[in-house]
Amino acid sequence: MTTQSPLQAVHESAEAFFLSYGPPELQTPIVETFGELDMEYAALRKSTVVFDEPHMGTLKITGTERHAFLNNMLTAKVDDLKPGQSLHSFWLNRQGRIDADLRIIETQDCTLVRLDRHLCKPTADALNAFIFAEDIEITIDDSIAWISVQGPTSFTTLNTTPFDHNTNSTITLNEIQIPTDRFDLTGEIGLYLAVPKDQLESIYQALLSNEKTKPTGWLAINTARIEAGQPMFNIDFGPTNLPAETGVMDSRVHLAKGCYLGQEVVARMHARNIRKQAVVALRLDDQRITLEQQSVLQPMTGSQICIPGQEGQTPVGAITSSTISPMLGAIPICFAMLKDAQTKPGTKLSVWAEGTYATCTVNESLAFWTKPKA
Repeated sequence: MTTQSPLQAVHESAEAFFLSYGPPELQTPIVETFGELDMEYAALRKSTVVFDEPHMGTLKITGTERHAFLNNMLTAKVDDLKPGQSLHSFWLNRQGRIDADLRIIETQDCTLVRLDRHLCKPTADALNAFIFAEDIEITIDDSIAWISVQGPTSFTTLNTTPFDHNTNSTITLNEIQIPTDRFDLTGEIGLYLAVPKDQLESIYQALLSNEKTKPTGWLAINTARIEAGQPMFNIDFGPTNLPAETGVMDSRVHLAKGCYLGQEVVARMHARNIRKQAVVALRLDDQRITLEQQSVLQPMTGSQICIPGQEGQTPVGAITSSTISPMLGAIPICFAMLKDAQTKPGTKLSVWAEGTYATCTVNESLAFWTKPKA
């Protein structure tokens, strides 16, 4: 079964290239690039881009006891969440492994949860199974489609008053009220618009009517989010992982808030400071695109990582994401899942790339690049 964006025909007419997202039985085509990757990336860093996100879905949660209920279920502290506030949280199973990565968006009327659309039903079903007499209703809101507006001039493009990272507001476009969440995934301003699905095309075209705004695909977003140090669920970590292994536990888990599903496992690992593996950032050594050297050794997703001198033996990890970084002078950078013993910054490793092994170094942090403050 294939689930398409309402903008699929629009993208096809623009000669977009697509990639498939999601499990084989429920594929969602998303735009990979419109054929001008360099221009798309440049627009993201210098002005504004618009990205269609049909792979994302929405849960709508209402009821007077929703915050207390969610606080008992999720890893984040949400019992005191106020309208206009947003945060990330994990939804874990009893074994402490991640069933979903959630973006919680508290509006004036309800709590919106933005998540992988393929996980909407299992997440809603699982949460609903814990409801007994509480005043709470959890439904899948298929009337919402998500598009994101990324780049330093995003607020100007939307003609709206700026608001902070990890907050949300309601903006007006084409006389339509649109809940809009801010999370700076790429290191630039990132705004996520919950657009009525039947108004998506008109909103999308209105945004692109600004000559400084370009449509973009996943490749430009992906490059920028790796540079900014933002691992993603179902790409860099997934349902087999524990929060301590993700690299983003601090932004999703409140260690002092009390019980929630899977909390005992999380608390035990934190208290003992133990983990089997973790997401890290890797820089390849001595690899850079220049006028004289137009090709570099770039690892692909799944490429094995070994201890230097032990190539061909049991690997200590694998690449989860990689790109060539424009902000770092066209060098290959990656996220990888590594055994904990190899995660110390500065550790030298050997990674399979382009048919040979290349030397790489564990970065000081997940972020390779941070936007200078104005």
